[in-house]
Amino acid sequence: MPLPSNTRISVIHRCVCVLAVFGLAAAWVPACHADDATASATAQAIPSGAAVDTESGTVSLIDQKNAIIVVTVPGHEDLSYNVKDHREVLDTVKVGDKVTASYLEPYVTELSVAKGVPVTRLTREVKVTHFAPGTGQQEFQALRVFRGVAEVTAVDRKLNLLTFEDKTGTARSVRVSRPELVKVMQSLARHSRVRIAYESESTVVVTR
Repeated sequence: MPLPSNTRISVIHRCVCVLAVFGLAAAWVPACHADDATASATAQAIPSGAAVDTESGTVSLIDQKNAIIVVTVPGHEDLSYNVKDHREVLDTVKVGDKVTASYLEPYVTELSVAKGVPVTRLTREVKVTHFAPGTGQQEFQALRVFRGVAEVTAVDRKLNLLTFEDKTGTARSVRVSRPELVKVMQSLARHSRVRIAYESESTVVVTR
């Protein structure tokens, strides 16, 4: 039995609407996947050598004789940059300049058991390793080195992460990557005393 004209039009209209909905849904699904792929690509694009810590301060002293630049950092101890290998930095940096240092992830260079040795305050030395004048600002590379005897407070053997405190009670966590040092770290227990040294490369930007 043939459908009335109005009924046929109504059915056709509903079918068109349903097909349109499915068409939109089909078009939206690949877009979602594309967004996910873009997000994933963006995450993968983040550089592995990105800075993990920053420190800012003001140049408070320039020692021409000993080739030392002292930077006062609010709330922290002063930074002393050794520029003996790049004395030209002394001619470009002035007292009152603003300094921002961006540090890469530190890495352990020395690690040994120091049973019975008193815990010390970790010494810190910052040495300029490369100087590259810029337009409108000065920029140089530096190496920050920590060294001393500390007490182990935690050992994460899955992440090879060593947490320790020096005489000041300041807690620090550093990843151990060198195979011979990982072996030492794996043998440590909480409250072990260790002689440790670790380094962190940095980019220092000076502005006025």
